[in-house]
Amino acid sequence: MNTATAYQIEGNLIGFDLTTELISGDFKGQTSPDFKLEKTQKLEDEIAIAWGYAKAYWTEFQVKLAQDKTDTATSTTREIWAVRLLKLLGYEPTYQAKAEIVEGQTFAISHRAEPGEDKPPVHIIGSRLKLEQRAGTPRLSAHALMQEYLNCTEHLWGVITNGLQWRLLRDCSLMTRLSYIEFDLEQILKNENYAEFGLFYRLFHRTRLPEGMDDCDKCLLEFYHQQTLQQGGRVRDRLRDGVEEALKILGTGFLQHHKNQFLRDKVAQGELCEKDYYRQLLLLIYRLLFLMVA
Repeated sequence: MNTATAYQIEGNLIGFDLTTELISGDFKGQTSPDFKLEKTQKLEDEIAIAWGYAKAYWTEFQVKLAQDKTDTATSTTREIWAVRLLKLLGYEPTYQAKAEIVEGQTFAISHRAEPGEDKPPVHIIGSRLKLEQRAGTPRLSAHALMQEYLNCTEHLWGVITNGLQWRLLRDCSLMTRLSYIEFDLEQILKNENYAEFGLFYRLFHRTRLPEGMDDCDKCLLEFYHQQTLQQGGRVRDRLRDGVEEALKILGTGFLQHHKNQFLRDKVAQGELCEKDYYRQLLLLIYRLLFLMVA
């Protein structure tokens, strides 16, 4: 995680540039009515109120957690902290007592965003567990369980948390690398980082997720994701133009340089054909690109 921030984005679900636009409040979905508030209600005031309640709930949670002698502190995490915070964000967390079976696999997702089988899944585990940690009887970690569930159903977005780290996950077939948007609420609250709590509010609020499975592709999170993909496409288009220009500049420059007589001789004698020269230039350019990205 970037030490300068308490949030991290993996798998290009949304772009870091887009988070700046969200904070500014000038982007789509960032007005009071978009959060189901009255026009007269200021979104900034609602975030400030939620911040005050969140700090109070967090303080109580820390006291109860110290008294909890269980291995995972699941009940304390859910009841004293996570469910109450979700309500501040517009959710009506509904406990799912029975695991769902999909394609022969069992998915013990703890909650729905609100009553209804088609509502977005929300999975809350104990704060003494890590999101990638499998403990006890579950066949998968919280992250793997939610990712597999999203991949196997019509649900597109889901939330997982251990009360400390909060993640948004999206249906994704790329299993070799984890994809998520994560906020470290423990770090945010301990450091009194109100600005990042505001961004958390703007991304995790109930109104960001689909109403149900039928409108998954129309929700704000999906809009932000698609905007990121389109932005990436524009960058790739510009990259293609840049590579083409670099091929011309470097190819011409190497041939014209006064110390490269050996190279000119190889070309003149047919020992280095145009295609091979092109491939060597392309290899050099992409090595430089990879180096700059790294």
